Amino acid sequence: MRPTTFIGSCAAAKVDEDVKHGRQSSVGHWAYYSALKDRLVANIDMLVAQLRSTMSRTADELDFSYQSLDMVSAYVEHIGVERSQQEIYDHLVAYVGEVLRLRIHGHWEVNNSHRQPHPYLVGAMHDPTMPINVVWEQLSGLAPVNLRAAAANEVRRKRKPPGLVADTAASVRAAPPKGVLATLPADAYEVTKRWADGRPWFVIFRRDVEVAGIPCRLGEAWFDRKGDLIGAMLSREWLFGTRRFGAGSFFRYYRGREDGRLNDVKLGADQEIDGLPCLGGTLVWFHPSQRVSSLHLASDRDVDGIPCASGKDLHFALNFHPNGRLAAAVLAREHVIAGRRYDEGTLVHFDRDGQVIYAQP
Repeated sequence: MRPTTFIGSCAAAKVDEDVKHGRQSSVGHWAYYSALKDRLVANIDMLVAQLRSTMSRTADELDFSYQSLDMVSAYVEHIGVERSQQEIYDHLVAYVGEVLRLRIHGHWEVNNSHRQPHPYLVGAMHDPTMPINVVWEQLSGLAPVNLRAAAANEVRRKRKPPGLVADTAASVRAAPPKGVLATLPADAYEVTKRWADGRPWFVIFRRDVEVAGIPCRLGEAWFDRKGDLIGAMLSREWLFGTRRFGAGSFFRYYRGREDGRLNDVKLGADQEIDGLPCLGGTLVWFHPSQRVSSLHLASDRDVDGIPCASGKDLHFALNFHPNGRLAAAVLAREHVIAGRRYDEGTLVHFDRDGQVIYAQP
């Protein structure tokens, strides 16, 4: 019982200390440690660059994907939450915020009406989204740091009901479509969300259509301001580069169809990706180089000599470094790595050379 009592005492002391210094709320906690305060928004790029340098990670590794947050979480665990609060609080808020901003297609704002002005994110399909909440929650708890799960929860919590999204779309003055969208018959789609300049962003295809030769299924699709396709669901099998995806797969580009690089694909059915069996209904993510960044196995497999567990849960996602080496996986069975034995179910993180950097039972 002693360890439990000790942990409980430490937690109580920590709460008392936070109350004493007025940092019992997420904003209050961040503001106490923040060096930049409301100037953080003007220094996002600098903070992200400093975090990459501090962690000795490249832009291809810390690429604003959900998966990259595992590396950041591992680093925070490595140096400790107290040191993280003191040295990289602003950096964490900036990086987590950029991950969230891309997920909600939003932008940064500053709440100047609060007694402690603070940054937050605005997106047409989401209520105000708080990267500060995500970081504070992970730096204040006793459980292992998991920024990826916390960020995903924040996005889910703040997503607006469909009716409110439709009202937002209707409130923007319409502008004529451009690019490949302008080549489609007007009765082939309905605009449900527009960019700030009135150009179509989210549309619903009323029937299966071809967009610049890509077979798109009836349903939702996304376009950029130039009218170029960002994402849609395939109505039949289609080849992207060297990879073939089946009907019902929803693909998303990094910067639109003209760029040609896939950001992620939600698989319509079980299929093989780069020799690995992947689960239908799960996301396959790609690095900018187009190497696989993350996937979910349909059955247990050995990858880089590591027995990797399968499953749809985010916890079971296999992550890969830009060089193709395994970055993180849950062990499908007990396994010895570099002379150390790890139990089945352990989440293991590897560096680019295959060395263990972090393991979570």
